[in-house]
Amino acid sequence: MKWFQRFFSQFQFVAISALTTGVIVWLAASMQIMPSALPPQSQAPSSPLAELPASETPLSSATSDPTNTKPLYDDLPLLPHPSPAQTANAPTITSSNAAPSRTYFGHLPYAEDEKSRLVSVGEFVRGTYRRTEYLDQEAATAFSQLVAAAVEADLTLQPISGFRSVKDQEELFQKQVQKHGSEAAAAKLSAPPGYSEHHTGYAVDIADRNQPELDLKLAFADTTAYRWLTTHAGTYGFELSFPRNNAQGVSFEPWHWRYVGTQRAAVQFAIARR
Repeated sequence: MKWFQRFFSQFQFVAISALTTGVIVWLAASMQIMPSALPPQSQAPSSPLAELPASETPLSSATSDPTNTKPLYDDLPLLPHPSPAQTANAPTITSSNAAPSRTYFGHLPYAEDEKSRLVSVGEFVRGTYRRTEYLDQEAATAFSQLVAAAVEADLTLQPISGFRSVKDQEELFQKQVQKHGSEAAAAKLSAPPGYSEHHTGYAVDIADRNQPELDLKLAFADTTAYRWLTTHAGTYGFELSFPRNNAQGVSFEPWHWRYVGTQRAAVQFAIARR
């Protein structure tokens, strides 16, 4: 009887051990099978950023193309006629000694004003010769006020030259080239076509009708008319385009003034005034 009890106890131990070993083997086999049995969507997705291709063009190359010589104003639409509030708050641009870029012998590119905006500002008179001059409607109003104020100071100002088309400027410039021998020399005295402030309708050459011998002469800077302009022109929105030692390197022109009294006008010359 005791022998049977010992045999039964040993049998239980072997059975339990075999059962335990079988369970362990089954679990191990199951673990090896499970990864391949997982459905595809359960696998961890890759980062979306990893799917993005690298840029083919460096940012510096895309924004600093040395072959891009397109004039600065080509992409600028004409501004709408400013309201009185805009006119009163026309931007003031601080001058600096830094020469503007995109110049041609120091002159900046300008587009022609719309013909429908041009208004007569009187005549240039010399002896029996008379020629009607025009400015943009904004500059024309201010110029008329300037001339009227000068009368109060016993001065008779007149426009020598206002708006000029590119075609007109081409004729003037070629005459200077023939006279001085090169475009570089001519550009010291006259802007190349497409590069004249007169194209905008906001620039005007001013003279004292009582001193015609000083028209377009440096000696105009010694006149009472010029001194009056330097003091009062700013009140009416005008500034001297090419003072002595200007950043553009253009010769001093005491007769050449530009109107910057409205937003539309100021933007025409913004780069020249930086």
